[in-house]
Amino acid sequence: MNTIGKIIVAGVVGTTFMTMFSYLISKKAKEQYREPELLNTLIDRSKSLPSAPNKEVHPAGWAAHYAIGILFVMSYRIFWKKSLTKPTLVKTLLIGAASGTVGIVSWKIFFSEHDNPPQNDRQGYYRQLFIAHIIFGASSILTYKLMSADKALMLKE
Repeated sequence: MNTIGKIIVAGVVGTTFMTMFSYLISKKAKEQYREPELLNTLIDRSKSLPSAPNKEVHPAGWAAHYAIGILFVMSYRIFWKKSLTKPTLVKTLLIGAASGTVGIVSWKIFFSEHDNPPQNDRQGYYRQLFIAHIIFGASSILTYKLMSADKALMLKE
């Protein structure tokens, strides 16, 4: 598989694990922490974007969420190609933590700049979002590494 394919697959896997975590914590906390649905609410309540009537399954929020995940993996790839030749567990956790920080800042901007943002426990949301991004970073990097390792094993045979 080529690099772009690995980036897409790793982004989808990482985003899926992150999203499953967010849905689990959202249910446990009885709060709205589900990123695709929050994105759909922001879209639906925006004056300049078309309505997203079904916030749970409307494809706009889901497509945006997965596209952002793929962009994160693309940035990881650029970053580790230049300075992280071998992503280790510690480096992966640091990348996840950095992603969590970027995610929190981004959501704070989304919420503060929107005329009618969805309501939730913001501090709880940001805590779970930070952990969700560590899960995202670890699962996407592991997926990418496994796909790369598979290619290296096939070349040896």
